[in-house]
Amino acid sequence: MKLNMGEIRIMNAVQQLTRVMPKDCIIEENLVSFLIPQNLMGKAIGKKAINIKDLEKNLKKRVEFVASYEKVEDVFANALEVNYLSSKKNDSKIIINLDSVSKAKVMKNNSRTKRVKELIKRNYGVELIIK
Repeated sequence: MKLNMGEIRIMNAVQQLTRVMPKDCIIEENLVSFLIPQNLMGKAIGKKAINIKDLEKNLKKRVEFVASYEKVEDVFANALEVNYLSSKKNDSKIIINLDSVSKAKVMKNNSRTKRVKELIKRNYGVELIIK
């Protein structure tokens, strides 16, 4: 994974404000997504989401935190608030089977799904396929 200077600067700003160093970030036009260690999410968000509010004010963009877990499936499921039925690893791909309600929720959140899949690909080295 290669970060550009803009991403590094924003990640350093997050660390200074929250005392938590993100693992990665994706910068879009009006949104920045950060991959944060799962055990530090509360600290990163802050009481009453004060850290997110401060970041949004300073960056003039919406901010979202995605928790990183050991298992790729857990990153995906928790980020999109869905349950997966099963998963199967196949070379550099992970196939996740979702129930119909979860699949509909993922389809509805297409832009967030794309960001989460990109964070997973960059940090776990696998492509996520949803079935």
